[in-house]
Amino acid sequence: MAQLIEKIELLCGIPVFNMEDEKSAPKSFGAFLEQESPFVCAPSLVELLVGRCRRQQLPVVYKDENGIFFICVRRRRGFYLAGPVCTEDLGYEGLSRFWEAYGIAGEEKKHPVKTVLIRILAFAAVIGELENGTPIEYEEIRKVNGLAEETEADVEKEDTALELRKLDDEIYHHTYQEERYVMESVREGRPEEARRRSDALMENAGILSGRKQNHYKNLAVTSVTVCTREAIAGGVSPAKAYRLSDIFINRIDRCMDTVQLQEYFRKAIYEFACLVAEEKRERAAGSYTEQCKDYIYKNYNHKIYLEEIADAVGISPGHLSRVFRQDMDMTIQEYIQKFRVERAANLLKYSEASLTEISDYVCFYSQSHFGNAFKRYMQMTPKQYRDQYKEKEFRS
Repeated sequence: MAQLIEKIELLCGIPVFNMEDEKSAPKSFGAFLEQESPFVCAPSLVELLVGRCRRQQLPVVYKDENGIFFICVRRRRGFYLAGPVCTEDLGYEGLSRFWEAYGIAGEEKKHPVKTVLIRILAFAAVIGELENGTPIEYEEIRKVNGLAEETEADVEKEDTALELRKLDDEIYHHTYQEERYVMESVREGRPEEARRRSDALMENAGILSGRKQNHYKNLAVTSVTVCTREAIAGGVSPAKAYRLSDIFINRIDRCMDTVQLQEYFRKAIYEFACLVAEEKRERAAGSYTEQCKDYIYKNYNHKIYLEEIADAVGISPGHLSRVFRQDMDMTIQEYIQKFRVERAANLLKYSEASLTEISDYVCFYSQSHFGNAFKRYMQMTPKQYRDQYKEKEFRS
């Protein structure tokens, strides 16, 4: 019997607890955490349900002031307790009131399973019939527990409301322009702007599921998918973009908390915008180095000062020095000297200018300075280089 009850519990998603007698503590069948159950945290609720179950033959279906249903079924020995379950979305405030009312202090305040009243009555009837062997009518359970009758229209209320909301474009759909504002913020790497606009996008988003939790889960997944494409369009490599996408999709898939799903929606938009911004910064840093090299190419035969290069590039001298060294694995001064030696080597091979003239032209401040620098990079003196390579050029 216990295995069958557990299968029903897993199938319907409604937690079921077993009480061996009126004084024993409720024990979960294993599918749900005991510390998150009102039956464990609120003994007064158990007393109320058991007391009612002792006074009536049919299963108890109790609706509390928060609109939450609990079930109690008498066994040959002890009781089955089931719930919580509800027929409407609680919202963040309602959910908080519910958990606080029963003393639940868990970090994740999970939303009870949502279904229609007739299915709650059916759940109670099935457990009662399995335990006691006697068929039970849903209507009898409803009447004995003083629950309002649910019409066929009530059963279809959720789907009907969904269809009505779909007809109202101003409420149901966010505008195309709002979506483009957010996606442009991601593609252009503007994280703070993306964060500001994400709330409006979420509030006006179309309804992606009748269940609130599934709606936000689908919304978050859709957001990650679109942001991934926008990030790639903004210059992020597909590998980086899809790596971040996989992280968020896995988090969203495991998440059962509506508030956390909303946070994932906002955070995904922000993080993808940050990824694009970082890519742009890296590219800008690379362009600073290229601009610096271009300045040196144009001015190597004049005195070059770091402050002048930084001013031409448009960043501070310190920042330029750090970026250049990171990209080139040498300082700017080392690069300038190396470049001048390469220019001098070219002149030694293809011109008739004297060593002194070449040294002055490429802006070495003395003949000895030129000789030392040349030997460090070319492993020979300027004269040896000219003798060796000028002669080869002549022979060719």
